[in-house]
Amino acid sequence: MLPRIFPPDNSPESLLRIVVKFIVSNDIPIKCVSLPTEICNTLLEVFRDLNANNPIYIKDPGKVSRFISQFRADSTPLSVARLSNLPITDRDLLHLLCEHHNTLKYLDIDGCRDLTENSFPTLLTLSSRLDNYDRLIVNVKLTEQDGERQDASMVSPSSSSVEGSDLICFSDSLEDISHDGDSVEAFHCSKALLDKKYERGVITSNLGICESTHVGYKQDLLSIFEAMDVFQYGFEQLRRDLSSINEDSGLISDVTDTQRIDMNETQKMFHHSENLPCERIRLSNTSNQEPTISSYILSTFEFPEINSGHLVEKTSTGKFRHLKYQTYRLPPLETLIIGSSNIFPRAREWKRLVNKEKIDPHLPLKAFVLHGPDPHSSQFISDSILDLIVSSSMNQTLTYLDLSSCGALTISSPLKLENLRTLILYNTQISLPCLKSLKKLRYLDISTSFERQAHSYESPDSTLAELVTSLPELTHLDISGTNLTGERSNRIVGLESRYNRPLEFLGVYNTANDGSFRHCLPALRIAGEATEKHILTACEVYMDRSEFLTKALNDLFHCFRHESEFHDIVRSLNCVLTAMERHLEEKPIQIAASASLFYMVKSEDAKNYSALMKRPIVSRLLDAMHRFQNDSTMLRNGSLTMIHFKLPHDVLFEYPRVVKLLLFIVMNEEEEFIQRLGIYLLNSLVCHVDRGQKTLVGDLGAIEKLVKLIRNKLAKNQCDEVMEIAWSTIWNVTDENPTNCERFLDNLGMDLFVRCMEAFPDPPDLLRNMMGLLGNVAECETLRPRLMEADYITRFSNLLASESDGIEVSYNAAGILSHIVSDGEEVWSRLLSKTDRADILYRMRMAISRWQINSRRNINYRSFEPILRLLKTEKPVYEAQYWAIWALANLTRVYSPKYCPLLIADGGVKILETLLQDEQLPSHVRKLAVLTLQQIELWKKYASLGALENSTSIEIDLNRC
Repeated sequence: MLPRIFPPDNSPESLLRIVVKFIVSNDIPIKCVSLPTEICNTLLEVFRDLNANNPIYIKDPGKVSRFISQFRADSTPLSVARLSNLPITDRDLLHLLCEHHNTLKYLDIDGCRDLTENSFPTLLTLSSRLDNYDRLIVNVKLTEQDGERQDASMVSPSSSSVEGSDLICFSDSLEDISHDGDSVEAFHCSKALLDKKYERGVITSNLGICESTHVGYKQDLLSIFEAMDVFQYGFEQLRRDLSSINEDSGLISDVTDTQRIDMNETQKMFHHSENLPCERIRLSNTSNQEPTISSYILSTFEFPEINSGHLVEKTSTGKFRHLKYQTYRLPPLETLIIGSSNIFPRAREWKRLVNKEKIDPHLPLKAFVLHGPDPHSSQFISDSILDLIVSSSMNQTLTYLDLSSCGALTISSPLKLENLRTLILYNTQISLPCLKSLKKLRYLDISTSFERQAHSYESPDSTLAELVTSLPELTHLDISGTNLTGERSNRIVGLESRYNRPLEFLGVYNTANDGSFRHCLPALRIAGEATEKHILTACEVYMDRSEFLTKALNDLFHCFRHESEFHDIVRSLNCVLTAMERHLEEKPIQIAASASLFYMVKSEDAKNYSALMKRPIVSRLLDAMHRFQNDSTMLRNGSLTMIHFKLPHDVLFEYPRVVKLLLFIVMNEEEEFIQRLGIYLLNSLVCHVDRGQKTLVGDLGAIEKLVKLIRNKLAKNQCDEVMEIAWSTIWNVTDENPTNCERFLDNLGMDLFVRCMEAFPDPPDLLRNMMGLLGNVAECETLRPRLMEADYITRFSNLLASESDGIEVSYNAAGILSHIVSDGEEVWSRLLSKTDRADILYRMRMAISRWQINSRRNINYRSFEPILRLLKTEKPVYEAQYWAIWALANLTRVYSPKYCPLLIADGGVKILETLLQDEQLPSHVRKLAVLTLQQIELWKKYASLGALENSTSIEIDLNRC
């Protein structure tokens, strides 16, 4: 089941993750608090989700270690450690195993490439460290046999042998002592005297009818052996040795000796010491400073019991009593997931690791996942791995085994995993007859994605038929990428036995001879390429297999591109977004997924999605475009998809990231089509946002980059859509934003304006955009002096008569001059002494008088404050007021639903009423003021001006309205 693509609900689980995410994102320390295991697990999981494969570790390589070191067994215990793809080190792993070996049930270190081969044996031994007798398990077997002693050279007495006695001790495990040619003795007439097991205060006898006796918890081996009646059969030297151990070292009671050691030395102790002197270690920080991995306290506990022993004692009757015992504990670890190109030992190390004393033979795993290393790595997976890890105890406990990408395992004998339910051998070759003994197997995956090295089985029909019939409980079978579907036909011959008893799942994706196109496939759920349903199933099932997933996403893209019938949009969207999130570094996956996303977003179903539902789409697109910002296909796919969003509303939550990305695209002049998409999106993004967001756009360098873009176009003598929209974007981003207006002027914007006017005098859109931008600059009182140069004023006044783009250019020119003249004659005389002010005012009156009051406009006001400011001056300039009141009358008539409420909200009605009290107000200005107020009243009464919107008259007969 894939995760939901939509935002979390308000359930306790979702709220918990929100709080945990806040804690992790803000690096809030947890070392001084006590938390339950479930919350600690969530903290570590959220940390992994936020930081796996995060390049920030290049700048802060110790972040992972600092976070992991906060978890302590006594206050913040862990039972689930999901660490996949985190840059954890050997030290980090050692800390987790040492600190949480009593609680850790689940450990995932797949893809942790900073781990070394030193972690491998530590991983499989430290989890079962014995730290108290409550968890101790003791097995004892005692036999009495007749026979002759072999030559002493054939045995290897241990250092614990007692000189002058008949007691011989061999360091060996119970499983390794057998009655074959490797035995140390040749015995006859064997008789079992004891076969007992001690666990949790109960002794169980396996001789005859199994009997259990409750003896209570024992605190040393001597007491346990006495309760088992071992010493009734002799072995007095063993009793004395165990008594001596208790007297000399005691148990885990008072710890007084601690010492600081280097972590590398700690690892050497665990990896190479034959008789480990410490059975429990506790890592802790030694100061109040932030914890560091380089300094720890190692608390040592003298607990020198032998893990296993093989003792032979000769009786007075000449018989030999043979005692074998083991001491161990069953660790809580149930699930172990390994996979890295560095953790597996090199070839020369395998021989050393085969010594089972270094690998815990009692690790009771229920699920074991071993993902093979990079095929180009010098390290490899050997068949010996199964001997090392899959111990005899796992033959009963293991239910889930995943050996994906482990190469060719030449296993010739049947597997003895009696309770195995799931076996995954993806990209791993194995002899299929070895699997027939797994009678309880339900899920079998023998698929492959290696086209050049596909698993080509001889006699595929009979091979598959024999395998399927030998596994009676099989419900899920994956043979994708193989030739087991046989020759072309209507059915899969090898699955004939299952046509009357269909499988729950069948994987036949990319099989030989178009296996998924066969009729009546015997399965309820199918991963293939024949239908959209098959493809979506393949995407879901192979979500973590990049080779299959890439192909499936490409197939999904072709479904949307070429098929017009109904599509499962929600399911498809979930697959695509999950793939993009999990495989950010895989460019083929990102490109294929974004291509499908384009068709999904523009579908009718997607139009009904709320802004919250669109959030994951936006985030995944931005992730991919940022990651592969130099790939034109990725940028094109992402840009075309974003066009179908409602901008800027749908992307406000990612506003800075979107702006940065679009600025990068805009400055890429090599891909003209992508550049046009980028500048269009950027302009849409800054058009309807508030002042703070526009300032942010300026802070991100938008003005400088857009000015540079226009200069480049000017140098090429190229006035195209990109240049026009670039001016429009600067116009939008400077609206009521003095900071950005100043940035434009500081980047020689006026020089650029003059040069563009001279080079391209005709394009109406270009003129309109440039003049609109300068209108924003003119609204800033502190910046207006920089516009008051004779050349600029002459150009503005000449444009008053322009009919380019309707009245837009003339309107903007009059607006600029209105703000300039409103500063008064004194300022004009100081800065423009050689320019005839009266002539400019006359030209303004003439231009405004020619405009039709119902002219349609290409403009968007968010506030009337700059216009109303011209009506409130103590020394009014009536030409400036003429322009301002005409603008209000025009906008409230033609776009009454939008601008009548805006004028009321900005206090415009009161300002107009005050203006009418001016007895010197020219009649043409007074008429427009009265007209505006009348239009406001009509809108209040009818919520619309109706036919008046198309009327050119400035006279209103209220009696007829």
